[in-house]
Amino acid sequence: MNSEFDNILEINLEDGSKAKIEVLDIIRTNVYNKTFIIYKFENDESNIFASILNEKSKTYSLDTITNEDEINYINSEINRVVSSSEGE
Repeated sequence: MNSEFDNILEINLEDGSKAKIEVLDIIRTNVYNKTFIIYKFENDESNIFASILNEKSKTYSLDTITNEDEINYINSEINRVVSSSEGE
């Protein structure tokens, strides 16, 4: 029953332009005390991205994941998301 637009967000990029992303999953983890977002850009079906999702005063920002342990963790989560979407 999900519409393809259920998980579409418009974001502001660092250069001031806007882009639409499709949110594939949001993962809150106590291990790193962070929230991660896994997403694809609307016009790029072949690449999957992940960022740290920050909430400040009802607005959200995305930060780059730089910690190697966090990168390994989110890569396993991306694999999980991809595997579950292939099974649909």
